[in-house]
Amino acid sequence: MTTQTHPIKAPRHHRSERRRDRFEYRTLVAISFLPCLGVAMLRRFGAEAQAGQTVFTEALSSARAAAGYALLV
Repeated sequence: MTTQTHPIKAPRHHRSERRRDRFEYRTLVAISFLPCLGVAMLRRFGAEAQAGQTVFTEALSSARAAAGYALLV
């Protein structure tokens, strides 16, 4: 005999907090993307480019790292 378990859903206020946290993180990434894009483009001119990455992926990676540090504060 097997019993079927139902997943436990988080209360509605916890779900809205997670949604807000995701929105804040994405907003921070969007804001920090432009300065990171400028720095990545300047690095391309200086021949310090990371191998195998485009300018946009390098800028997005940097923006995500910066947003992660901003959330620690």
